[in-house]
Amino acid sequence: MQTMKLKRLVLDGMLLAVMIICSQLTIPLPLIPITLQTFAVGIIASLLPLVDGFQVILVYILMGAVGLPVYAGFSSGVAVFLGPTGGYLVSFVIYQLITAAWLSRTGRFPRQLLLANCVGALANLLIGSLWMIPVLHLSLTQAIMTGLVPFLLPGLLKIFVLLPIVLRLKNLASRTFMKENY
Repeated sequence: MQTMKLKRLVLDGMLLAVMIICSQLTIPLPLIPITLQTFAVGIIASLLPLVDGFQVILVYILMGAVGLPVYAGFSSGVAVFLGPTGGYLVSFVIYQLITAAWLSRTGRFPRQLLLANCVGALANLLIGSLWMIPVLHLSLTQAIMTGLVPFLLPGLLKIFVLLPIVLRLKNLASRTFMKENY
């Protein structure tokens, strides 16, 4: 029993480290950079059970909120949430919850992984875009054109790259969480 808990903790910690590293892999753009954060969220949501994935994303958000430089560009602090990227950070939780809940009901098959991640990523982009309306004083159309449309193709590309990774690693994760409805 203790070994199982230790395996869970190690896997959760490893995926938290992946999230932090992916956050620093950035293509700078005006306002919103392209990062691999959502790539990491997709991997976390696809490999971990709902509660574990939620905890990993929440720990990541809290680490940055208290000042650890884990967000994109080594940024941190509560002020990040008041800027144009704050909505994306908050919506990582939504992406993870949607994707993990979907996969817990349908199984982690290639088609389901693709669909669940597409819906989760779209929710992430939509929430991030809507967040920019009050922050940057944009109209709905401007927010969608600024925060959603330019990131659709990169988001889809990230999902197609994470699929073979998740399919390769899902057996490891399922052995770690074998007592649950994985």
